[in-house]
Amino acid sequence: MAMNTNRGMTNPIVSRVTNFDDAFTMSDDRASYGGIMAKTLYFLATILLGLGAFLYIHNYYAVEHFTAVEITEGYVIFQNEMGIVGGVLIATFICALIAAFVPATIPFTGTVYCAGMGYAVTFISYTYAAVYKGIIIEALALTILIIAVMSALFASGKVRIGQRFRTVVYTTLLVSVLGGLAFMLLLWIAPESALVHSIIALQSSPIGIVFAVIGVLLGAFFIYFDLESIAETVHNGLSKKYEWYCSYSLMTSVIYLYLKVLQLIARIQDNRS
Repeated sequence: MAMNTNRGMTNPIVSRVTNFDDAFTMSDDRASYGGIMAKTLYFLATILLGLGAFLYIHNYYAVEHFTAVEITEGYVIFQNEMGIVGGVLIATFICALIAAFVPATIPFTGTVYCAGMGYAVTFISYTYAAVYKGIIIEALALTILIIAVMSALFASGKVRIGQRFRTVVYTTLLVSVLGGLAFMLLLWIAPESALVHSIIALQSSPIGIVFAVIGVLLGAFFIYFDLESIAETVHNGLSKKYEWYCSYSLMTSVIYLYLKVLQLIARIQDNRS
């Protein structure tokens, strides 16, 4: 039986997605926690596929075909790898945009995004590990801990997040993204400018750590929002097609959180040295 899917939806993203009536329609075949879990595991598998692709290219193909550049003792990258990662990031960005505006494409665009980010995140983690000993294990452990804490808070039902706070979180994310893009543009145009050097120095200072903590908090809140979206999707009896959206959104939040945790640990270690 048809129902008003927007009623009771506290998550603005889920509310927006339900407006795609042609892409997602109500049916007796409703979304379930089991279905969302299965699709989440599927996206996780595609991330691991991207990880495996990096390990193969870096450890086997690149050794024979690319020129190595040493980062630190025991760690090397290959010149062509930067081009590969750049292409992968462009592809994932395009897929993320398509997924945001056409949710019905998520089974495909989400797959490409997760596989691409699996490759890119592994490359990023490798470059961090070359400078910061043990950072990958620390970042993974802290990411898992944060997810567990947010899951426990959500399950307890004692934490309620209002619309105003959500607006602050999403606005902060937008400012952060725009600021990052502006810095990347400045780094490309004038890499040796005094402003670039000042920003880089600031990132390793206590102020930089504060901004990194904010990034981690944003990632934690996104995990909570995704858990709420999943609960609302199942509770409101939406079509199983929504399972793809919930799973994809959760994985993007996990990736974002891990990268921010990685950044935070690196800045803390820089500040200690």
